[in-house]
Amino acid sequence: MIECAHLIDGEWIAEGERFESFASYDGSPVGRAPIADPAMVDRAVQAARRALVESDWTTRRAADRGAVLLELANRLEAVIPEISELSTREMGKPIRLMRDREMKGAVDKFRYFAGAGRLLDGTVTGASPANVLDMTVTQPIGVCALIIPWNDPVDLAVRKIGAAMAAGCTMVVKTSEETPASTEALFRLLDDLPGLPNGVVNMIHGPGDPTGEALIAHPGIDKISFTGSTPTGKRIAEVAARRLTRVSLECGGKAPCLVFDDCYKEKCMDALAYGAFIYGGQSCTAATRIIVEDRFYDEFVAGLISRAEKMPAGDPLDEGTLLAPLVSDRQAARVQAFLDTVERDGGRFLLGGTLDGRYCPPTIVADLAPDAEVACTEVFGPVVTVFRARDEEHALEIANSTRYGLGGSVWTSDITRALRLSKRLEFGDIWINTHYIRQSETPFGGWKESGIGRELGLAGLREYLSNKRIAIDTADDFHLRTWFENPPKA
Repeated sequence: MIECAHLIDGEWIAEGERFESFASYDGSPVGRAPIADPAMVDRAVQAARRALVESDWTTRRAADRGAVLLELANRLEAVIPEISELSTREMGKPIRLMRDREMKGAVDKFRYFAGAGRLLDGTVTGASPANVLDMTVTQPIGVCALIIPWNDPVDLAVRKIGAAMAAGCTMVVKTSEETPASTEALFRLLDDLPGLPNGVVNMIHGPGDPTGEALIAHPGIDKISFTGSTPTGKRIAEVAARRLTRVSLECGGKAPCLVFDDCYKEKCMDALAYGAFIYGGQSCTAATRIIVEDRFYDEFVAGLISRAEKMPAGDPLDEGTLLAPLVSDRQAARVQAFLDTVERDGGRFLLGGTLDGRYCPPTIVADLAPDAEVACTEVFGPVVTVFRARDEEHALEIANSTRYGLGGSVWTSDITRALRLSKRLEFGDIWINTHYIRQSETPFGGWKESGIGRELGLAGLREYLSNKRIAIDTADDFHLRTWFENPPKA
């Protein structure tokens, strides 16, 4: 059992009523963490505010902040095996995926932001009079509340704190109550980190109520960044609107995959089986709505079933496992509740459909209308709905008939069609003949109810900056003086 603590102003604090996290595979206890009540939240925010005002963090050269991030990346890289094993136990992501995709990806993001901070620049307008220098510069937005989900407990924390640190902000990070030990393991690397003032990065544990509510409503917070469900994102936006606090929200998804008969068929079936099931569907861009051109539909479905049946399932710490149990009993109950609606709504199970404790086998559902509950709502489990499309326009209609707009893919050997559809799809992230490519250099975020703002890339870094316009007048006289000395005649 790992005893967790809050990190506030450089000090580890274990005060507060405690809760436990459990291994997804066998339910054994993993971590025990304190709950931050409103007083503890205020203490963390005040520490971040002092660091913003009293330390030199915000005014340092970007290269100097980048040096801190590079050292943090090196520290994280050195403990990849240990944190991977911990996170796999607590969250349940198969060990190979945790180590090779999440952890190595997190190291790369720290290194990206270490350099990206040096690329920020301002502008000077060339349209001013000769005596006026009119420029726009960026400054750190201030104290940030960063709320981390459980499905990528390290990588998604790095996306937020890496950008916020590179921009010169200070922050309070709230972990997920499902994975407190995994995210805290990242923050343990901050101890005695050269160049990092106390209070720049603070971390607290606790559920949405009371911890999250106190954090998003705190008057000392200048910006909120949240990754999680759309209902919670809407709640955060509502609270933030009362003070006009800036927000960036990366919320739910229901990724459509448009598959045409002229696609590279084996690659497509491999990729979408992988994209649908390997995280147990616990990804906001999982390939959960597959729309197949009618003449390829039967062949595709047979290929998807064949691949799903062969997907190795079991203990996530086993190197061979690709499909592991869901993160918690609560998540398993949520997925089962969705499955209970399938036959009621006229659908049928081509594969799966029944949970065994926390384990949900790959599940493929057909014959649902696009607006059926399972077909249009994020399940966050290995549950795929398949649709027949008469033609390109019909496929596009089904794809865009969701309130989500996070990611999707197009499968065709006709690049003209692929580009044409990519422009018309109402999603923030489009893959062509692939799925799940993510890079530190390119922005990620959604349209519609999938969110506001971006993470990663320079666009993600700019989410933590405010623009300031500065005008310098070098003339001897005030430019409005003649207005007062020579008023217009009546």
